[in-house]
Amino acid sequence: MSKDFDFTTEYTLDKPFFAECYGQTNSPAKFPKAYLKGMIFLIFGVVLVKFELLPSSYVGWFFITLSIIEAFSIYFKRSWWLCRQKFSLNSGSKVVFQGDANGVSYKNGKNTRNITWTEIDQLQQTDLGFILHMGKQRQYVSKSCLSDCVHGRAARSIKNELTSMRAK
Repeated sequence: MSKDFDFTTEYTLDKPFFAECYGQTNSPAKFPKAYLKGMIFLIFGVVLVKFELLPSSYVGWFFITLSIIEAFSIYFKRSWWLCRQKFSLNSGSKVVFQGDANGVSYKNGKNTRNITWTEIDQLQQTDLGFILHMGKQRQYVSKSCLSDCVHGRAARSIKNELTSMRAK
């Protein structure tokens, strides 16, 4: 990668950033498939209670309650995720994002994450940022934290670097 690609930027982990990150990286839940586990719990619980298969109906009611909780967890998935991120220790802190010939790195307080170009399997460009795929992990980089000239060069340079790494 060329030496002129070196850049450093800083952004804050706040609610708008978390919302953008979630919106760009998660796919919406599909109705029947997402709620399948909850429906199975509900049917199992109703069968246990209705047919009195156990001496006590507590287990049946437990599965019925579990199915309701499962349905709520899917329905409120985004809100719950944003709430957890907002109350995390890193919320409101500054992140220093750096890209160079070796890869990209994030520094947030005591935590540092270095991602070399060889670790990145795929670069996916979205409307609001980039998603770096590393196996089953995904790392989101928002275009809002990059200057206009950097995110255009970043996409080209990262794609070129990934192509050259695969050719070797």
